[in-house]
Amino acid sequence: MSQAEGAVDEGGPTREFFRLLMMKIRDSMLFSGPEEEKYLNLDSDALQRGLYRTFGVMIAVAIVHGGVMPGFFSQRLYDNLCERETPAPTLGDISDPELQKKLRKISEAQHVEEARDAINEAAESLSLLGSYRYITTLDGRDQLVQAATTFYVEGRTKEALQQFADGLRTLGLLREIRTHPMLFTEVLMKRDKHLTATDMMELFEPSLSTVGSNRWRDEKRTEGYWRDYLIDVEDGAFNITLEDILVFASGADRIPVLGFNPKPTLEFLSDPTRRFPEANTCLVQIRLPVLPTYRAFAEKMCDRIIQSPTFGVA
Repeated sequence: MSQAEGAVDEGGPTREFFRLLMMKIRDSMLFSGPEEEKYLNLDSDALQRGLYRTFGVMIAVAIVHGGVMPGFFSQRLYDNLCERETPAPTLGDISDPELQKKLRKISEAQHVEEARDAINEAAESLSLLGSYRYITTLDGRDQLVQAATTFYVEGRTKEALQQFADGLRTLGLLREIRTHPMLFTEVLMKRDKHLTATDMMELFEPSLSTVGSNRWRDEKRTEGYWRDYLIDVEDGAFNITLEDILVFASGADRIPVLGFNPKPTLEFLSDPTRRFPEANTCLVQIRLPVLPTYRAFAEKMCDRIIQSPTFGVA
């Protein structure tokens, strides 16, 4: 088993807490869409209870105090928060498959009568969107579909967006987002670049024994295993990711924009009874077992990291 880190939180538990919190927020009913491109979903009960504001506050605190990057805002949500002009929503932006199907049927109607029939079939949904009306031309059909789409995607969530933005004002975050929109895309939107083996090699600085000593030779061999292991993980040789390794070491699944402080380090476990890697998430430190073969090293690394998906076990 790994060694205890003590009861003082110097960053690791905080990062892990906020990382897990961001995952819960991302997967909540207040958001819809793909995992890394979420937009606001309307929940009238949550709106009445002020949960959009609460979630905004949580995200602001996680970024400012935890250095955690949510990384799940869609381009449209981000642009709306930055008060930037957005392109007209399309049917593909509608998360409700039934509504999307009804509007698509109207949009693809070849004749006015066919479009009217499709509109009547969707009368209840269109009425809720304020878009149910009689059309006389195919241009009118297109205007109806666009009005319904725009209201569903942006109009009905306007109050929720305002409440969410109010929460993000906490600690001055929203002001900074609007002042530096390009910088904060890395923080709030999906990552364009995932971790690489090279990133991890450069991130962790090895702490080695005296050059030329027996312990130094063992540590250099283990450092080589570490580098080979990172490359194999990047290539998909094992059932873990480089992000899993970073979580094990730091409690975060992304390298903060400003990096970690202090600089992450590699330590080496010369005690032969300590055959599994250990981590200190506060110091962002990995302690590598000194083992005779790469195969043994890789097995112990995978076993411990797979068993330690969250802070408290690492």
